[in-house]
Amino acid sequence: MVTQDSFRIFTNMKLSDDEMVDLAMNNAYAMLLGNKSINDLLDEEDAEMVLVPDPEITDEELSEDLIEYFITTEEYEKCAKIKDLMQFRNMIDNILNTKNVK
Repeated sequence: MVTQDSFRIFTNMKLSDDEMVDLAMNNAYAMLLGNKSINDLLDEEDAEMVLVPDPEITDEELSEDLIEYFITTEEYEKCAKIKDLMQFRNMIDNILNTKNVK
């Protein structure tokens, strides 16, 4: 489970823990799907905070944490996109591993 400690926090503004977690999860989601890079997050002029996923966890662990979170916020479309992405990555990994075995 993702906690506030799982993220590096850069902020000049006071936000509640819930707001920080929500921002962290949405930023991690955007980065996981490739919609934003860390540079995009840092360059946002109106951003009061940037939260970066812990580099020690894998994409699979991050995906599970995001799905858990987005279920609690009832954002099921995001859960479906994450699952689709992970299935696609697994399929590509299987194809690449099969080619390397031969």
